[in-house]
Amino acid sequence: MERNTLAGSDAVAEKRTLGVEEEFHLVDSTTGKPSDSGPQMAHERSGVTGPGQVDPELLSSQVELSTPVCSDLGELRAALTRLRNDLVDTADRRGERLVASGTYPDSYRSLITPKQRYEEMVARFGVVAREQVVCGCHIHVGVNDPDLAVAVMNRARPWMATLLALSANSPFWRGEDTNYDSYRAQIWWQWPSSGMPGVCGSYEEYVESTQHLVDVGVLQDRGMLYWDIRPSEHLSTVEFRICDVVPRAEQTVMLAGLARALTARCVAEERDGIPLPRTTPELECAARWRAARSGLSGDLVDPVAARAHPAAKQVHRMLDYLDPTLREHGDREAVREQVTHLLHTGTNASMQRAAFQSRNSLRDVLEAATVTTTEG
Repeated sequence: MERNTLAGSDAVAEKRTLGVEEEFHLVDSTTGKPSDSGPQMAHERSGVTGPGQVDPELLSSQVELSTPVCSDLGELRAALTRLRNDLVDTADRRGERLVASGTYPDSYRSLITPKQRYEEMVARFGVVAREQVVCGCHIHVGVNDPDLAVAVMNRARPWMATLLALSANSPFWRGEDTNYDSYRAQIWWQWPSSGMPGVCGSYEEYVESTQHLVDVGVLQDRGMLYWDIRPSEHLSTVEFRICDVVPRAEQTVMLAGLARALTARCVAEERDGIPLPRTTPELECAARWRAARSGLSGDLVDPVAARAHPAAKQVHRMLDYLDPTLREHGDREAVREQVTHLLHTGTNASMQRAAFQSRNSLRDVLEAATVTTTEG
């Protein structure tokens, strides 16, 4: 993503700007196998899609869209719809499908996109890099002050697992049901700079502590800081990276609305001098694992109270906590509608399992996760 693509402004009251990056699998419509046309498609769509952009990814069977800066959820939905529709139409002309699943469900070894940086990553990380046949959704929320961005990272920690549970969309891996709702999270957390960083008192402290990973030779550069939430290295944003990609644009919009409300709430608490919520790394890790394991179908862990709650209760606790900032942004009804739908129907992981069970066919799973054109 280019510098300042999603830059926000703190000057506009507390109504913060938004941007989203979504990764997708490209799958051959006839064989059901990943297509290695991601770099070609990204090159073909460069400069054609209007505001926003399309980029290749680490694996040649993937492609990523990035929205322009958006001021509200309606604008974000329109941008996502336009960009998704363009990719779907392009894939269709090529005899391919655009698949929104956190993992590619069957066994397949994708090619690495021919780019020096990606080749160096594979040389450094080996199978960890080659196994990243996974697709996530990254949400950027505008925060101009880097110290405030770090404060958001510190304060949002208790709710990261709930965001993951709501987005869970990757139960299958290498042809079998993993019994996880988000197995993508398990794969992604193999990187040495994934999960959550430590609590930092300032942006300067954050840079100093994370730079050590580069200095000791573990990471190539700071662009490989793959934390579940982080201050962007190049944009005036906080970036939420914990979510699986989801099939429907309105679900992505819901996740973005929650991320923006959480950012606004954390900034307000930091400015009001409210003490940080007290958690432990162990409980935070357990909360994220529990969310990846059972999504919305089991318990979710509250790392502050050190208690497990039924998933629906923990989700409603988050909605109640964010209600003031959801109202301020005018997002309350749109977000609650989509959250209520998910709590009623189950996660997209449940949808994938239901598709599989009808004929024990992973092709049906791909069909269920295929992105279709919609009206903006």
